[in-house]
Amino acid sequence: MMAEREMAHRLFAREFNDARFQVSPGDDRSSEHDLHSPNFLVTKAGAKVNRLFIAGVVTEVEDIGNQKGVEKELWKARISDPTGTFTVYSGSYQPEASVFLSTVEVPSYVTIVGKVRSYEPGDGSVFVSIRPEEINHANEDIRNRWVVETARLTLDRLDVFEDILSSDMKETEIVEFLSGGDVSSNIREGICLALDYYHTDLAYLKDLKENVRNALVTIEKGFSSRTGSQSDAEDLILHILEGMNEGKGLEYSVLVREANSKDMPVDAVDSAVRSLLSRGHIYEPKVGFLRLVL
Repeated sequence: MMAEREMAHRLFAREFNDARFQVSPGDDRSSEHDLHSPNFLVTKAGAKVNRLFIAGVVTEVEDIGNQKGVEKELWKARISDPTGTFTVYSGSYQPEASVFLSTVEVPSYVTIVGKVRSYEPGDGSVFVSIRPEEINHANEDIRNRWVVETARLTLDRLDVFEDILSSDMKETEIVEFLSGGDVSSNIREGICLALDYYHTDLAYLKDLKENVRNALVTIEKGFSSRTGSQSDAEDLILHILEGMNEGKGLEYSVLVREANSKDMPVDAVDSAVRSLLSRGHIYEPKVGFLRLVL
């Protein structure tokens, strides 16, 4: 019998990239003992995921299929959200996704549903990535709605985790507490596994919460959400980037010099650039250069 497909969860890149612990079928620390059960990645903040649904901006696509030791056909892409960047690999077993990545214009808004993967090269490090099952074009509005819903789900889970860490509950009391409320079995297992493996502390949860809140702040809910001066500053930066872009992006120092010539101070340039970067309007094709997301 074919195993039931796992639900695609929502995670921000920051939380996903901090994950180091994979639960395999039959692992004594997991409740999953079916030989056909999928592998799960457990995050430090208590998410337990096999599949993800993400939305963001494609900032880089690379054909690495001809490199030694990799699949004959293998594409590597980076997808940014307001908290960080997801790494995506698509090979011969994901033909539709590979065709998409081979032709997608960079930068572009996309949504991806895919399976999580973790790789341990043997030096103690762990690299996490996504293998796409489905990838589609999106727009800023879709990305913004993804950010809002992902933030809501993440903050709800972090609140539960914080309640546990702020209390003096013992292990049996934690299990009873999680079982007695409206906490899903997935979150219940994820938090218990995170406590066991990562020994997650309040400082990490508070830092992650701040990241999530900052992600929400970046969402533009119409021009009324920005002051006139901030809106004008961002519009000027976009105008400069559009007029001076030669295909490889504009060097930040050149942008600052051009903005200064139009009476915009350095701190205003920095603030506008950070806002535009976080909302996915512009991106860095390489360090020190900026380019429009068309």
